[in-house]
Amino acid sequence: MIRKILLWGVLGLAAVVVVLNWTYGRLPVTPKPTGSFVQLAGVKLRYLERSGREPAVLLIHGLPGTAEDFEDVTPLIAGHRTVAIDRPGFGFSTGGYFSFKRQLQAVQETIEKLHLGRPVLVGHSYGGTISLGYAESHPGQVRGLVLVDAAAGECPRHDTALVRAQARFVQAIELPVIAQLSTVTFSQLVRTVSSEPQESEAFSPAPVNPKHRHRVLAINLKHGNLEAYAGEVLHANKEIDTVNRGLTSLRVPTVVIQGEQDKLVKPQCGRSIAAAVPGARLTMLPGGHMQPYTHPAVVAAAAQSLAR
Repeated sequence: MIRKILLWGVLGLAAVVVVLNWTYGRLPVTPKPTGSFVQLAGVKLRYLERSGREPAVLLIHGLPGTAEDFEDVTPLIAGHRTVAIDRPGFGFSTGGYFSFKRQLQAVQETIEKLHLGRPVLVGHSYGGTISLGYAESHPGQVRGLVLVDAAAGECPRHDTALVRAQARFVQAIELPVIAQLSTVTFSQLVRTVSSEPQESEAFSPAPVNPKHRHRVLAINLKHGNLEAYAGEVLHANKEIDTVNRGLTSLRVPTVVIQGEQDKLVKPQCGRSIAAAVPGARLTMLPGGHMQPYTHPAVVAAAAQSLAR
């Protein structure tokens, strides 16, 4: 009798989870991509371009993200050509995890394929890490760096046992067959619920931007993007340490923009980057981690000043 009660209890709970998975947790339909695509080596990369004069400005989003993270920034970079990309693995570019080295190669290939010459790189969060890595490995090929809440420098990391366990869980539910089964039973609910506090933390103390929230649910929490996210989380600290070792060798005009209340990349991160990179200019702003949304004019002005 007790076993039957327990069995019916488990079945009832499972039914509730499935119902919530397809009601509260149901992810929105992925929209059709806008912009253009360029074929790189093994990667179909999507980008959004605004025409203008050279030098060009190449904008690189964080972890996760899409090219639209700069949609309020690019119109303000008056007169200059801008290209914002979906990094390999994210947005509408080819999904799945791509190593840091491959991310740097993709930046190089994009610059060559789109004839961007010697661009200004604008990198947000982990996109800032990639921008630094590219400038270090390609000296003389970058006109300037705008590092917005960049994940680098001497600062606290989020590589806790819980964070790594979450990334491993994401990798598990992204496996073939398991991905399909988990989507129809429980994983939409898990993704929706777990992303809410992360979004709030990223935008705090500002409210979450509704467009960004929708893109996270409709694009970044889908198959491929999730795999890319988990892989980068697990490898990020090693890559950041490598980038940090090259900061003092940089000889490129650099503007560091840092949120004073950033909960993800602490303020000391931006300060330490600015202190390490020769001649870097530091701009501290009120607010949290999502400065391309909360202070787009400041980001645009920094890019324009380096492009002049």
